[in-house]
Formats: sequence, C-alpha cells, structure tokens
Amino acid sequence: MRKCRHAIFDMDGTIIDSMPEWKNLGKHYLARKGIKAPENLNEIISAMSMTESAEFFRKGFGIRDSNEKIISDINQLIEDKYRHEIPLKAYVREYLSKLQSDNVIMCVATATPVELAKAALKRLEVLQYFAFVICCDEVGVGKSKPDIYYLALKRMGANITETVVYEDADYAMKTAKGAGFYTIGVYDETTDKSKEEMQLFCDRYIESFRCLLG
Repeated sequence: MRKCRHAIFDMDGTIIDSMPEWKNLGKHYLARKGIKAPENLNEIISAMSMTESAEFFRKGFGIRDSNEKIISDINQLIEDKYRHEIPLKAYVREYLSKLQSDNVIMCVATATPVELAKAALKRLEVLQYFAFVICCDEVGVGKSKPDIYYLALKRMGANITETVVYEDADYAMKTAKGAGFYTIGVYDETTDKSKEEMQLFCDRYIESFRCLLG
C-alpha cells in the first residue's frame, strides 16, 4: 500500500450500516405517490446523486413536484433512521482512531445530504475524526464520475498519490480507481453480488475494518 496521508471515506455501506434502509427507499417513495416501482429501481438510481434521482423520478414517472420537493420528501422518509437508528459498522471507530494517531487527514464523500450525514456521524461519535463532510449534490453528479473525489482532494490540499478512497459499491470504486486513487473495497451485505468483481479491480479488499488494524 502506498503512503497514506489523506483518506476519503464513503459513508453508506462503508462506515455506517445504512444500505438496507436505502435499498427500498425509492420504492417506498413511489408507493406513496401510488406508483409501482420497477424491480431494478435501486440498480438504476444507486449511482445517482439526490438531484439526479429526483430528476429521474420527475421525468420517468411523471411526478409534477420540483426536484427540491422530491428530495425533501425522500429525506423525510429516512431522516429518523439517520438521527436515531443506523449503526456504525464494526471496527470503524478503532480504525479511524488509528488513522488519526498516524496524522492522516480524513473526510467523508457521500451521496447522502450533508445535514443527515453529519447527524448520524455525530450521534455515532465519529464526526470529530473528519475534517469535513461533502455530498454529491455539491458537484451535481453521483459517483459514476470522479468529481466528488476531486473536490475532496482540493479541500484537503491533498496529492492523489498519497490519498486512499474507501468504498463499498463497485461503480464508485471503479470511478475512483479510474481517476488514479489507491482504492480499498469494503464488504457490505447489500453489495455481496459484486464482491468478486470488486476484489479483481480494487487495490485491496477487506471484509471489515478489523483487517486494517494489525
């Protein structure tokens, strides 16, 4: 592994166990509108930012609400989960503490709105490890493009050759890897089907953060 001075962490499915909540969120939102969601809805929107997802719902299902209203309605469906229920994944706190001891500067780059992300991380007592939290809506695209990783680099004043990206999703990992980052894939139950593929193209793959504590 190359020298690590900076670390960019995905949040959902990587450091917090929230993906089961997101998996059916789009379906629940459409159901409230009286619309039956396609079976592959989660696959379609998983790589999108919140704004891109809202635009997809508007154009794809004829929803007349604004993007802002759609995002607000979706956030309301999941907000309580972030503020009160979603747990930290195993050994995350210990690993963040280790990196802090090694003077590694860390940030979170997530598709989740910053306010919700910070609320969850603060409740779980790990927000203090991160220099900042950014979300995909700040760059206008999801993690199918590397914009959010470049923004994180800029804000940290980091060199890409000394920065590690941690992700649980194969499409995001491919984006980061293709952009030149050292990548560590993190196992999550919801991405189990893509585990073998991730192991092939990321620089390192871990079942849990315990693997990095030694």
